[in-house]
Amino acid sequence: MRVPTYATYMSMTNDTIANKKLVDLYSYQSITGLKAQTYSGYGMSASTIVSLEAMLGVTNNFMENNKITEVEIKTMNTSMESIQDAINDFKSALTSFSGLVTGSTSTSITDETGGEITFTSNDPADYLGKTIVVDGVTYTFANNATDNNIDISGAASAQDIMDALENKLPANADFDFNGTTFTYPLGTVANSSTIISANGVTTGEPITTTSGGKNLTPDYLGGEITFTNNNVADYMGKTITVNGIQYTFADNANGNNIDISGATDAEGVMAALQAKLPANADFSFNGATFTFPNYTINGSSSVLNVSGVETGEPYTMSADQFREMQQLQQQAFTTLKMLVDSLNTFANGKYLFGGGVSSQPPVNFPFSTLDEFQAYYDGINIQYPSNASADLSDFSVNADDTGDITLQLNGTNTNQGTITAANAGGFLKPVLTANEKTTGTLTFDSDKNTLNSTQYGAFDTLSAGDTIVLGGDVAGNNAKAYIIKSVSADGKTITFDESTPINEDAVVNPTNNLTMSKSFPVGSVINMEGFNNNNIATQVQVTGISDDGTQLYVTVDPSRFPTTTIPASSSWSMSNESYYKGGDLDSQKRISENQTLNFDINASDPAFEKIFRALGEIAQGNLVDTRNPADEFVGTIDSQNPLDRVNEALDLISEALFNAGENATVSNADIYSISAKINANYVVLNQTMENQTNLAANMENNISSLKDVDKTEAATKLLLASQNLEASYAVLQQAMSLSLLNYMK
Repeated sequence: MRVPTYATYMSMTNDTIANKKLVDLYSYQSITGLKAQTYSGYGMSASTIVSLEAMLGVTNNFMENNKITEVEIKTMNTSMESIQDAINDFKSALTSFSGLVTGSTSTSITDETGGEITFTSNDPADYLGKTIVVDGVTYTFANNATDNNIDISGAASAQDIMDALENKLPANADFDFNGTTFTYPLGTVANSSTIISANGVTTGEPITTTSGGKNLTPDYLGGEITFTNNNVADYMGKTITVNGIQYTFADNANGNNIDISGATDAEGVMAALQAKLPANADFSFNGATFTFPNYTINGSSSVLNVSGVETGEPYTMSADQFREMQQLQQQAFTTLKMLVDSLNTFANGKYLFGGGVSSQPPVNFPFSTLDEFQAYYDGINIQYPSNASADLSDFSVNADDTGDITLQLNGTNTNQGTITAANAGGFLKPVLTANEKTTGTLTFDSDKNTLNSTQYGAFDTLSAGDTIVLGGDVAGNNAKAYIIKSVSADGKTITFDESTPINEDAVVNPTNNLTMSKSFPVGSVINMEGFNNNNIATQVQVTGISDDGTQLYVTVDPSRFPTTTIPASSSWSMSNESYYKGGDLDSQKRISENQTLNFDINASDPAFEKIFRALGEIAQGNLVDTRNPADEFVGTIDSQNPLDRVNEALDLISEALFNAGENATVSNADIYSISAKINANYVVLNQTMENQTNLAANMENNISSLKDVDKTEAATKLLLASQNLEASYAVLQQAMSLSLLNYMK
């Protein structure tokens, strides 16, 4: 071999290095399946690969975030399904219960026998072939005992025939056989029984009763009152409340006084009562007895406590009715607890129905048992809030606002009270001052009972049920307290409740300031905190406010509302709190470069608030007013109370489940629209995730086609390259071992 020149040596070295690079490349490819270690190794494809990988990274990020969003949507949907199922179950139970209290399905039934039948004829022939229908079963008087025949073949007297009837009928504790007389509950013996018209058969006086739709409210007077005490002086000064009007027995006829000055005995007192009362076809006076429909005499009628005053057979609900009522109220409370748990759902580090607040559960419900709930909402002095504003309001005042406060009942035998602040307007908080920027020109319309503004959104901070007080000299005769019935969608018009009418038409220019202040909404429950006096009730319920905002009108437990002035102190405050403790933040989640999901559902939405009110309406105390008119108590007994509450709850639940009327103007007005919104989000998200999965797979395939190689092929090339490298090494070694001496030889 010739000694290589420098050029030949460098050529062999470069060939060896090139073979070495090929060995390294094919070795990397056979191990990893990739074409090159760096993007520069992909040549013209490098920019395409970088772009595809960037897009894949973005898509993968969306896919990971969307998995979290999917968990949230599925969890919200599960909560909504639980709520919907529970509310539908409760609605069914409530509808069933309404059959016990509604009067629309009641039926009047007359028992022609009056619950009693007597046999006086001793001739069996008078009875043969006659029928008696007992509890729906027809029996026939016959000469044999076949099937439902009553065998009187051996009877020789009326007593024998009655004995045969007694022996034939099934044993029943409500049946009474006394000689030839059979006594039984009304309706037991059907009027179609032919025995009733048989010779020698007599019955009791016909009695008409009402079946179905029985009122659950007890009437302990049984629709009858009798005066037996002939001492007229014992009646003097006593009261009787008839159809809600209180009358007083007195020695004159002034006002609602019943003049008994000329009475000498009990009948004379009853005659004076009859003369005073308005004519009523349902009233019956017979001597010293007054008969009337149930619930006519109501309230604390002190005459009932007079010695010798007797009443009829008390009417009370049956044990089955009482048990069903208890079960319904327990179900209402259990459903409340379930609703709270569902709306306090926590996932991915946040409360899903909290409106952006993650530090605390959105629903505050501090009651563990039905007894605790009813101790707070007794249904008489304190009722569950009856409107959304009262249910969701957070309003408070303290001594800095009111100064000293004075408590006082509005009379005797009442649960109505007044709280008076020493500071003028002590129960008000300013919310708006009318001017050119805030409201523009204001127009009072007494015919429509509206207040109109020329500025859009002027009244957006107000809502239906709010109690406001308008002030300022420019308000004129319209400066007073109002309850808001509705606020228009554009925020320009307030419609006031009929109970607070506008006094006169007026126009207020924007240059003339008019003030608008808010107070405790009517129906809201105020917690009286920090008074350190067990004689003061811990809560009162707002019924109204004075036109100057200085007096608050309330209902309260009258035994815990002494007439007193409480000095201003930092230790006490008055506040009502919403059940909702979350926020009102709507959130958006980007699920792709071009798509965003909106999350605007929280626990204060109208659908949920109505459900809270419906359940609270039923779960609160005294669903059925069981007070006795003969006892001393405040107010009057409302026999319609169960019916009113059940109907109100049914209406609220129906609106909460589906409310087509509000869907167009109110967000999240019902469960249907909320569930539809959640399901729509899930459909969009699911489709997007599916598209992203396919897109990611396509991009991965494209990247793989540009970056990947066949490992087997790379291994084959590695083998050939290794052989070439070994040959290069051999040639290079041999060339390097040659010298000039070798050449000269």
